Parts: sequence; structure tokens; C-alpha cells
Amino acid sequence: MIIANVVLNNFTRDNRVLKISQSLQAMGHDVTVVALSGEGLSNAETHASGFQVVRIRCKANGLPRGFVFGLIKFAELSLRLVWSYRKVDVWHCNDIEAFVLGLFAKVLNPKLELVYDCHEFESERNAKSSIEKKLVGWLERRFIRFAKQVFLVSPSILNAYQERYKSHGLPAIALLRNVPHANSLVMVSEKQLRKSLDLAPEAFVALYQGAFTYNRGIEQLLTMANDMKDDGIQLVFMGYGPLEPVVCEAANRLDWVHLHPAVNYEDVPRYSADADVGLVSVKPTCLSYLYCLPNKLFEYIHAGLPVMVNNLPDCQTLLSDYGIGIAVQPDTAEQWRQELIQLKEQMHEGNVDFSSGLRRAQSELTWESESAVLKDVYVLD
Repeated sequence: MIIANVVLNNFTRDNRVLKISQSLQAMGHDVTVVALSGEGLSNAETHASGFQVVRIRCKANGLPRGFVFGLIKFAELSLRLVWSYRKVDVWHCNDIEAFVLGLFAKVLNPKLELVYDCHEFESERNAKSSIEKKLVGWLERRFIRFAKQVFLVSPSILNAYQERYKSHGLPAIALLRNVPHANSLVMVSEKQLRKSLDLAPEAFVALYQGAFTYNRGIEQLLTMANDMKDDGIQLVFMGYGPLEPVVCEAANRLDWVHLHPAVNYEDVPRYSADADVGLVSVKPTCLSYLYCLPNKLFEYIHAGLPVMVNNLPDCQTLLSDYGIGIAVQPDTAEQWRQELIQLKEQMHEGNVDFSSGLRRAQSELTWESESAVLKDVYVLD
């Protein structure tokens, strides 16, 4: 099959799109990741895994910002992308925006198959207005039947799609979580975080790894940090995003708070594995966040870390099933602090052991196992 894996970002840090492209290419398909251009990025390249990467550059990108100019830019992008890739066999559409463009391409080529890969609960995403959410819901109700397959990222989101769209011609659906490769485990000699931050080998390190953005619980963790002077805990934030200045200010002010820049995807395990516990503090401000199974959760597991989460049902269920973490309830700064202190003491005294559960989770939650569902959809002729 000739497959266009369409994603409306620059394809520089999207490891889900990367892994899917690698898997499809390894299965014998002809894969091209179709993404957006960006400063300093190549418009066309061949990835080391063998698939092609094409970034669409639009002349309208030089126009000023604003709603009207934004529409012009999107219109040009749509025309260029749809026309260029209308004749392939399959569009693998990452999120609702790519799926809408895929529908336009299908009008021009009725034989085109669409695979709708929802990275989130698309009509319930964070920071979307009620109008935007209603529009996405209407689009899915009206057009989801034109997809050959829908992939979803958590059991709760899968159940929600079944309930909402079963009567609207919902096609085959499957769970496809963004879990790491089986070979992502790290040897002790490869660990990097403590050396990079000059932390003592015996220090107890709590790691937040991922995007520094709103509604991820960062502000609450920093509030907690204000009272951690005598707790013997080093709080590390590794990543980037709009809240980086806030994290940087706390790191400059508090000796036990540290900021580490984001590292390449392939280097994440070596840094994460040098912590003692991973933190998932996403605020359930929307259904997409409430039902999330974030990348960092699986990355912590493969790094050999127990995980602390707040009131996120799918995350709590997974940790409970494997016995590899702690649910923080109530979700307050002081409760997070108390749970960290207790975990530190228990691990120091040897009163808690997550190793067997982590080994089982690492062996079962692998991309090699998870991606088997792709073979059921992308069948070679």
C-alpha cells in the first residue's frame, strides 16, 4: 500500500507518528509522513527507518496573524496537501484536522481509505471553546462513518466513542496506546539525569517529564515545592513549553527544584531511569485529560519508575493492575508532598517493592505487542 501518514505539525517530536510510520514501513508498505514546514527543517528527507518525510511549505505563511489570514493559510495548505496526496491508497489521519483534509481527498478519490487516529478525545480537548467542541462533535457524528478504522488511546475514550457514535455508523475501532519499544530499557551505567544536574547518587529524585503547559499540574507541583525544604526530595522538571519561565524561576529560587531541558526522544529513557519516581499530575479539566494515558506514564514504566498519579481513572486502573504506583487523593499540593515523603521513607526502608510489577508491565506494555492491531488494518495485497 502507498500510505500518507498525515500530521499537522512539524514532525520533530511526535513519537506516535514516528512509531506508526516505522511499523508500517517494516510491514512492507510505502510510507510518507506528510507534515508542516518549519524554520530550519528540510522539506523532504528519508528517515533512517526508510519512510519518506515531506513537509508542506505554503506561500501564505508570510501573511500576518489573524483569523482571516489564518483561513487563507489553511486554505492553501488544504489545497496543496489534498491535491498532492489524493491518489495514494490510505491516509492515516492524525487527529480531527487531518481527518477533515482526508475527507476532501476522498471526494477527489473515492477509493481512498481513511484511518482516523485520535491522539486525544477529539471533541473534548483541553483549551477548546464550546463552539469548537460542538463543531468537532458534529464533524465526527456526520463523517466518522467514512473512516475504515478508528484508533483510540485509552479504554475510557474508546468506550466514549462507542457510546457517542455507534448509531452514526462508527466503523471498526481499536485501542492503540502510545507505549515504548521493548528495547527501551536502560542499564545502570547508561543513566544520565543525576550527572547532568549534579545530584548525589543517594538523592531521592521525583521527576516530572513532558510538556510545561497549562492544566498538567505543574503549578500545583511548584506550590508543593515551596514547603519541601527539609523533605530530602529533589524535584526535577524535564521538558519545555510555555510554563518554562515559571519553572525556571522556582529552580533559581529553591535549591531542591531543578530544570532540565528536553532531550531527544531516543534519549528520554536514559534520563528518566535515573529518577526514583515519575509524576503524572494532569488536571482533569476536560474529558480528554480525565481519560488520558499520557506518553510519560509508559515512559516512566519502561524507565523502571513507580508512578504517582492524581484522579485519572485509566491511569489509576493501569497502576493498580500492575501494582506499580500510588494514587494521590485528594489532589492537593500538600497531599502530593505527603505521599512523596511517605514513598521516600518506604523505599529507603525497603518496605515497598514495585520491581515485579514493573517487570511485568515492561514485558506486556510494548509497542511490538500494541502495534499488532495495525496488521489487521494494513493488509498487504
